[in-house]
Amino acid sequence: MSLWHDGEMASTERTVFRTCPLCEATCGLEITVAGDTVTRIRGDRNDVFSKGFICPKGSTLKQLHEDPNRIRTPLVKRNGEFVPVSWDEAWVEVDKGLSGVIARHGRGSVGAYVGNPNAHNLSPLIYNRVWLQALGSKQRFSASSVDQLPKQISS
Repeated sequence: MSLWHDGEMASTERTVFRTCPLCEATCGLEITVAGDTVTRIRGDRNDVFSKGFICPKGSTLKQLHEDPNRIRTPLVKRNGEFVPVSWDEAWVEVDKGLSGVIARHGRGSVGAYVGNPNAHNLSPLIYNRVWLQALGSKQRFSASSVDQLPKQISS
């Protein structure tokens, strides 16, 4: 949830409208913010789909946003400890790790999970296919293959 507006931080309380990122229902959110602080989250009564409803997960986004243990920067494990790094450094580490796995075990040894919540976000819809093609892997998993499909097959 970006609290930025036109590149500057707002100093007065205002209401912004977003879509909840946590599941496929994509409920409408009405978020009240003061400066960079979320003061209230509730369902957007004018949202055509959710009509003001939000589930318990969506109603706790404020707590998630403010959680002092929330990871806010990439972390890389060095000497047994996680240390903050830049995004450029993090992507170098990802490249090294994936390249090593592929070199040792083949392209089919890596895959991607494309289920909740990232399946309901524009970026993965645009980039997942290209990323998976670049990896050369056909291994794809979703909420259905991880959660529902085993139940359906075993029934």
